[in-house]
Amino acid sequence: MRRFDLNKRFVIFSLLLLAMPLWTQAQTAMIGKVVDEKGDGIPHATIWLGNAKGEVADEQGSFSLKELPKRLKISAVGFETLWATWPAGKNSESFTLTSSTSDLETVVVTGSFEPQSAKQSVYQVRTISSEVIQNRAPSNIQEVLNTELGIRFSQDNALGSSNMELLGMSGQNVKILIDGIPMVGRQGTSNEININQIDINRIERVEIVEGPMSVVYGADALAGVINIITKSDATKNFDLKARVQEETAGNEYSPFDGRGTHIRSVTGSYHLKNWDFGASFSQNNFGGWKGEKTGRDYEWLPKDQNFLNLKAGWGNESLNLEYQLDFLDETVFAYGPDARLEVLDQEFITSRWMHRLSGRWDSNEKFGLIWQGAFTDYSRESQTWVSNVRTGEHYQSEAPGANTTIDYNGFSWRMIGDWKLSQKFKLQPGIDLNTETGSGERITDNEGIQDYAVFLSGEWSPLPSVKIKPGIRKNWNSAYDAPALIPSLNTKFALNENLDLRVAYANGFRAPSIRELYFNFFDASHSITGNPDLKAETSTSFNGSLDWKAQLKPDWRISTVLGTFYNDVKDRIAYGQDPNNIQVTTLFNVERYKTTGITLNHTESFKNLSANVGFSYIGRYNLLSEEQTVVPEMSWTPEVNTNLTYQFLPWKTTATLYYKWTGKLPGYETVADSDGNPSAREIMLDGYHWMDISFKKDFGKHLSVNAGARNILDVKQISSTSEGGDAHGGGTQRPVGYGRSYFLGLTYQLNK
Repeated sequence: MRRFDLNKRFVIFSLLLLAMPLWTQAQTAMIGKVVDEKGDGIPHATIWLGNAKGEVADEQGSFSLKELPKRLKISAVGFETLWATWPAGKNSESFTLTSSTSDLETVVVTGSFEPQSAKQSVYQVRTISSEVIQNRAPSNIQEVLNTELGIRFSQDNALGSSNMELLGMSGQNVKILIDGIPMVGRQGTSNEININQIDINRIERVEIVEGPMSVVYGADALAGVINIITKSDATKNFDLKARVQEETAGNEYSPFDGRGTHIRSVTGSYHLKNWDFGASFSQNNFGGWKGEKTGRDYEWLPKDQNFLNLKAGWGNESLNLEYQLDFLDETVFAYGPDARLEVLDQEFITSRWMHRLSGRWDSNEKFGLIWQGAFTDYSRESQTWVSNVRTGEHYQSEAPGANTTIDYNGFSWRMIGDWKLSQKFKLQPGIDLNTETGSGERITDNEGIQDYAVFLSGEWSPLPSVKIKPGIRKNWNSAYDAPALIPSLNTKFALNENLDLRVAYANGFRAPSIRELYFNFFDASHSITGNPDLKAETSTSFNGSLDWKAQLKPDWRISTVLGTFYNDVKDRIAYGQDPNNIQVTTLFNVERYKTTGITLNHTESFKNLSANVGFSYIGRYNLLSEEQTVVPEMSWTPEVNTNLTYQFLPWKTTATLYYKWTGKLPGYETVADSDGNPSAREIMLDGYHWMDISFKKDFGKHLSVNAGARNILDVKQISSTSEGGDAHGGGTQRPVGYGRSYFLGLTYQLNK
């Protein structure tokens, strides 16, 4: 018979009871809750862990952690960011965030070493948030930007591309970045990046910095920078999203294929310990718009786009690495008119492979290093196809110049250090390496362009209310005379708790591109040659802003930003007659150009309603004023925009109205009088109104529906009184839109 030892069993039982809390803590997730000053849960707060990963709180502000972090960074829209440590020995804890008086604590990254609030940045950064993009349900990035102040678009329907203008400066002076990495592949006589060749389904937000950013981003940042930030779902273990959207082109539509716009996209990501993986595929097919055309002609050309993205990332507390591959395949169809014997059609085929490598290393609290590199293989092919009407035979034309290909290869590598010498002063040294080669039937032999630069900027805060950021850049270039030094000085003064003053001076430059240096184009209607002796355009710019933000009540926020700018551009690159052959057009550094103006943005947010009203008045320089006294030095044009957003919380529905009035754009062109003497004549490009409306309805946690109408006012073309093509482009009618269109989209998101 076995003896029962009560004392022994009691000791074992007591030890188990003592060990139970430790075992429970090891096996049970730690439960936290993020609350406001009233103790109410803050939905969807972000809890960042020490390894740059994190969790997202639920609708009640609750979250769980599987392991004890060293330190937590807790943030939420409309609240001050909180740094905290988890209390020792506790399995549950609440963290209280205080309301923010800044404008919803918008976080920006452009021009900065690390993310910071827009209020703290020395740059006046305009941000288009992910919520705005989701509510708008755009089919391309132009639909995101076209109601922004100071941004104008013109459509090149002959090539199926769009051209942009920022604060009176052409799009070729705007640096287009994807996650801080410059894009390669300028095209057309406008010599600019086609931003609609970016997958709209991958865009998280857009940051716009107005004014030269050449010290940090180098060539082509003369007018400003548009940084397109792509989505990152690193805070979720698993995420899968699918989007389907159908849209009419005016009153033309056929379901799922053919006429109209048809979007299909699927995106997935997976997080495993320190690893992140992601992939996405999108199709954006536009069936064109015939408008007043008959037969085979189109007012707006049909276009098919396919996008692919693959990414992999790894990170710990001090080191983060990420690789991404972006692929674009685009075909624009230009159908020729009906003919008795043979019909000629053209296809413009763009292919782009972009490999991106980025990383960050924090060696200690005082020094860190980031790097961004990319290699881009870009090609644009023009093909001419012949269809025999009688026999039905279809073949590629062999006529001279009927089929051409242009290839660009671009490599960029940037490294920036962040050296915190003290709490008040830090230095940011950097190197910037860029090479680009171009080849094709219309590009003369060349060795490409190699551009190397070093730059240094510092940030000094002599007082808590003052920030001073000087910078300087030195460039070496193989193809043109680069400016000796590029300086800049950005300052920010906190005049009081709610009012900030920013004043900046900067030099900028735009490098001549391979197209401008070496591109030759001869056919029945064109005789254009490049000029390998071009110099870089340079600019001197001043800009300033007064930024007032206040929280009048817990649910009433208000913001007003008054800005002004002045740009003086020298050695502007422009087309002119070749003095050796007046039948040929080439490029020269002959023009001077200036822009100036004011902008005013006012935003209010009260409970479920958010409203924005903006006004700009922009002047553009008239070159003829140097020769004709009757011509004013500047021509001015106004703009007004407004955005209204209302959330019907019980119905989980958001309604948004977007409106912009683009005023008339005056200018002057040279004409000959009855005696053949040159004189100046005023020309005018009509203004127009644009309005979109959209509705977003959430069904549960995973499904959302978007519906709405674009171009409600049914704008199609605007008129120009120009008789030539040198002022506003050719033709008396300019395409703006393809009529009032309607869309319906579904987005399904599964994550855990």
